[in-house]
Amino acid sequence: MPDASQTPVETRRYATQIEAPVPDYRQLIRDMTIVEFSDLRREATARAPADAKAVGEQWLARLNERGVVDGYGLSGKNDDDPISSFSLTLTPADFDAWVRENGWSVPRHIDWNFVPDLVSPRVSDAAAQGIRIWPASEARTGMQNQAADSGRIVLRDGCFYLDRQGVETLAWFHAETGLDVDGEGFYVLVNRMTGQVEGRLGETFVWAAPNPITPGGPSMEEFRAACGDGEISTVGNPTSTARMDAMYPPVRAPDAAPPPGIH
Repeated sequence: MPDASQTPVETRRYATQIEAPVPDYRQLIRDMTIVEFSDLRREATARAPADAKAVGEQWLARLNERGVVDGYGLSGKNDDDPISSFSLTLTPADFDAWVRENGWSVPRHIDWNFVPDLVSPRVSDAAAQGIRIWPASEARTGMQNQAADSGRIVLRDGCFYLDRQGVETLAWFHAETGLDVDGEGFYVLVNRMTGQVEGRLGETFVWAAPNPITPGGPSMEEFRAACGDGEISTVGNPTSTARMDAMYPPVRAPDAAPPPGIH
């Protein structure tokens, strides 16, 4: 009978993708399905009632308790003016279901803004086999800062890193970014709101910054156990710079006029 201590133990092999050829983004963009984000804004259909301030404060308290307020606007410039609009990190369907569960009536004098549904999974079955953990939040992002950040995002031994000129930090994503494997076998980041490929790992990406780590997703203990104690960079919802250039080709400066006397 063989000695159990000498029986080979199969170890799981995790994926590494440090570089990848840039796909033909012009073709991908030509072939992509345009997703219309309809019904994400519901405009007010009534004038503000006399108790508009109290109504707005009541709804602000409800929404804050749920943790879904991305922002709100007032009807005037004074701090004590009534609330006239809400921006929420809920989809329209989730908001409607929540309202029905509580038996509330939605005030018609307030504008309501929502986030789109997510149509793609956090991680596809094909991609899940090669990673240790998916470092992404679950809470929806809402409005983001407008400064831009960039760097190469790579996959090494099942963990994700941001590489800035050879200096690496662990990468963390927003909820709207997912992971898949494309038809050529490369790991790609996917826009979960549209299902469209945003870039292959190993490319240079750009994203809105700075970003906090929003709630949900793996705990820090799970993340550290899987990928170590390195510094974490939140890369938001990144898009390949090559894809951006294909969508919005850089404007070429006009040729300078020749000096006088030269034709």
